[in-house]
Amino acid sequence: MADLQQAVAHVNAGRWPEAEKHARKVLAARPSDPSALNVLGTIALNSGRSDDAIAWFEKAASGQPKNPFIQFNLGEAHRRLQAYEIAATFFQRAAALKPDFAEAFAAAGDAYRLIGRRSDAERCYRSALKRAPALPTALNGLGLLCLQSGDAAGAAEGFDRGRKATPAGHPLRAILLANLGLARLQLGHGMEGLALLAQAVEAAPGDAEAWRRLAGALRHTRLAPPTPAFREILLQLFDRPDVNPRNLATAAIAVLRQQPEIDRLLESIAGAPGQLAETLEREATTASQLIQDHLFQTLLATAPVPDVAIELVLVQLRADLLRLTEGAAEPLEEELSIAIGLARQAFLNEYVLFAAPAEQTRVASLITDLDREDLGQRAGDLTKIAIVAAYRPLAATPLAARLRGAALPVLADLLREQLSEPDEEAELRARLPVLKPPTDAVSRAVQQQYEQNPYPRWTRCSLGEPLPFRRAVQNALPDLPAGDIPDLARPRVLIAGCGTGLETMRVATTYRGASILAIDLSAASLGYAMRKAREYRLTDVEHLQADILDLAALEERFDLIDSFGVLHHMEDPAQGLRNLAGLLSSSGLLFVGLYSEIGRRAVVEARAHIARAGYRDDADGIRALRRSLMLDGAPPALQAVMSPASDFWTLSDCRDLLFHVNEQRFTLPQIGATFEVAGLEFLGVQFGHTADRTRYLAQNRRSGALRDLRALHRHELDHPEIFGDTYRLWARAKRSPQ
Repeated sequence: MADLQQAVAHVNAGRWPEAEKHARKVLAARPSDPSALNVLGTIALNSGRSDDAIAWFEKAASGQPKNPFIQFNLGEAHRRLQAYEIAATFFQRAAALKPDFAEAFAAAGDAYRLIGRRSDAERCYRSALKRAPALPTALNGLGLLCLQSGDAAGAAEGFDRGRKATPAGHPLRAILLANLGLARLQLGHGMEGLALLAQAVEAAPGDAEAWRRLAGALRHTRLAPPTPAFREILLQLFDRPDVNPRNLATAAIAVLRQQPEIDRLLESIAGAPGQLAETLEREATTASQLIQDHLFQTLLATAPVPDVAIELVLVQLRADLLRLTEGAAEPLEEELSIAIGLARQAFLNEYVLFAAPAEQTRVASLITDLDREDLGQRAGDLTKIAIVAAYRPLAATPLAARLRGAALPVLADLLREQLSEPDEEAELRARLPVLKPPTDAVSRAVQQQYEQNPYPRWTRCSLGEPLPFRRAVQNALPDLPAGDIPDLARPRVLIAGCGTGLETMRVATTYRGASILAIDLSAASLGYAMRKAREYRLTDVEHLQADILDLAALEERFDLIDSFGVLHHMEDPAQGLRNLAGLLSSSGLLFVGLYSEIGRRAVVEARAHIARAGYRDDADGIRALRRSLMLDGAPPALQAVMSPASDFWTLSDCRDLLFHVNEQRFTLPQIGATFEVAGLEFLGVQFGHTADRTRYLAQNRRSGALRDLRALHRHELDHPEIFGDTYRLWARAKRSPQ
């Protein structure tokens, strides 16, 4: 008896080896003792051995079949193996054996919620709260159900009650803070929502999902909690390998602007861009403060800067640094750090910064001066190399041959980005399999554009834990019955138009066990995608250069076809859609992204403006357009294309946005008709922001509202920004009537 008591005491304290020692002593004397078996199951469960835990708990249950806690433990072990249907059965059994067992009801609710049985989940949560009105797990689960149904206010109320019931250190507190933050964001309380998400990170700094939630909420935001703690959290986010730094850029600018003198400087530049030099001379101290700010330098090195005033500062700063290189040799040590930051920023934005002809002449002279055997060894060389790299990619200069393999640790990141990685892409392209060269004229023109400007250039992507296929699709289409989604352990996925691999990463980190074939027209894009797949150790991805029009030659069928932002660049998007539909398996799903006629009104105006002004669709033409819009001011109809959320801020992004060789746009009713002709059934639309979905559902409460194309179209007419500029649409092959 003493050994059993000690085993239980050690388990409660988390001392697993000691607990196991005493439990095994009990079993040596009584091999079928249910309590000792339960202890060993608990140890296995908390050591990550759920299969072993189930075996121990089953032995314990055979001795005490009416012990509710053993039944609960069996449910928890199955839950950790994501066998939610089985888990729910055990949790319900525990609740039946102990009718006041509120935690068992709540756990059953969680299991039912995760398999899409929302009515059963709600019943269980309410049963739990009837027995324990402040139970955090039930309040959290019920809040998540409210979020799924578009009731952000109800969700916020539940999460807030749960938060108040969880003291500091409670394992659920960080989750409740984060969920409350998301609910507040959906309700339009941006600053409060971000502050709560930041508190969740502080409450559980080891929870990767909490960091990723905050990073996702910061995407394109112009708000930031005005605290030193948030600045530090933001800097940590920039360092995380599972966060796309582009999602943090506008938040970083908001934090920088919290310094009144920097805000005043940037406002002065934006208000009078033609007087940039005078403003910077007058505000030299503040400009130096901005340039030396650690957050500012972090932003330069990791993400394109989506701000006109800061871009103009960078243009002037680069020219000033270039002038410093003229004349006698100088160490230029103080300028090295910012020169490297400028070079990395220029490479990220693909040299979209405007440069006067005189600057280009100076750069050419500087390259000539540096092209010598002892490159990197003289005073000022490192800064001068960085300044060259701020104007031109090093791989395109005669310095490349001298710099490859050079031992210059201070420039290591710069040389990796501008030399080593492009070399790796070229090597991968040389081994790229090709289905057949495109013959369609539009396909060839699109291919040429992306060979010149692979899109988009990215450094890191936002990662998450991939989910089983059915659950991942349910997250995208929460009103689609679970039975309509195949339950696949290894879904076969075709990415029709993978570009530089960002969509491949999204698919690989969304669908657990996915086996992916990623195709694209552009070898340059595929080389980039293959390098990133290697970097992220994606082992179940094949790459193939191919045109969607030629994919009928593929002999296999796919469980999911993902084609985001591709079909609208074809001469006949409907034909492309029919080709993809023909490659679906019998239960396969299609996810496509198509341009919105309503959402791209500003782009249409901008393209007309470009045509009238005669800007060429090359790098110089793009730079000239952007300089004109920044210095002379954009007409009101064009201002949206310069928003921080647009693709205005890098060369390839801007070309894709405003200078594409072929673009077609749609309304939702037109898409419905196109799906009909292709033999597809429309399943629903995904909103880019959950708050937009909440607003739509609040105004369209009837069942099937997310599949009602006419209602969605009417809503978009009233709220033109609701889908951004691209619809995210789901479909499947039409089914014969039963």
